[in-house]
Amino acid sequence: MEKVNSYNGYLNVYKEKGMTSHDVVFKARKILKTKKIGHTGTLDPDAQGVLVLCVGQATKMVEYITDHEKVYEVEMVLGRETDTCDLSGTVIRESDQRICRDAFESILSQFSGNIRQKPPIYSAIRVNGKKLYHYARNGETVEIPERDVHIADISLLEFCEESQKAKIMVTCSKGTYMRSLCRDIGSALGTVACMGNLIRHQVGGFSIDDALTLAEIAKIVDQDQSEPLFYPLAYSLDRYQCVRATEQGRKFLLNGNKLFQWNIHESLDDFYPGETLRLYDGDQLIGMGRYVQNEEGNFIKPTKLL
Repeated sequence: MEKVNSYNGYLNVYKEKGMTSHDVVFKARKILKTKKIGHTGTLDPDAQGVLVLCVGQATKMVEYITDHEKVYEVEMVLGRETDTCDLSGTVIRESDQRICRDAFESILSQFSGNIRQKPPIYSAIRVNGKKLYHYARNGETVEIPERDVHIADISLLEFCEESQKAKIMVTCSKGTYMRSLCRDIGSALGTVACMGNLIRHQVGGFSIDDALTLAEIAKIVDQDQSEPLFYPLAYSLDRYQCVRATEQGRKFLLNGNKLFQWNIHESLDDFYPGETLRLYDGDQLIGMGRYVQNEEGNFIKPTKLL
């Protein structure tokens, strides 16, 4: 019987072109000889860069890692619109309008801050219980609702007037589609556009500079040096405030019961209703919780225990 390892933590993988995010998870399971692995945000097959895998107990933390800001390097191809909003799709419209660098750069400010965005039809967003790409593949029409997303920073890296290609760097909230962004920038310029190459540079505290390919990970595992590969369960969760149980409150926390003022060290006045919090027993992360104010009083409700 094959040995199954019990790793716990986050793995910063450099996803290479030509692989789906599911492919990365499948291969990582074989390399690590463990089944409990999930990823924290799909990258299209043609995209590359940071794909954070949650392994073992870390699979319970997927929703908190996916909530992080992400940084992308995006290539835009002006004058071409496709059904997928990237170069892998079928061309549905072209334009011979020439865009200059100054016009392109000046339009970017319209896409900074809180914006509304319609996801591409070829995406995994569910509408009426069905993923959008199912509608697209079946030739069905569907109303795609717009969503609120946040772009913290957008800047121009390169622009070639001859090839009508641009490269931009984007820092954004979860759920922001770079393919939609390229399409919408093209529309704002009075032309059409789609996405070319895409590189994800960062997911929260996980950087492309530290990411490892699956081949590099396999080599390290073969050398029996796999433990340093994993980031601890509390890594990259600094955005969430910390709550530590008192000695009296320890049993409440470990049993997943509500935490009131008398069984935590921190003051409840420091939190806002609905705030997500890290829950600790001493120096050990036990899980995540939410601050609640209602007719029962003020308390912290554990929502996820490791």
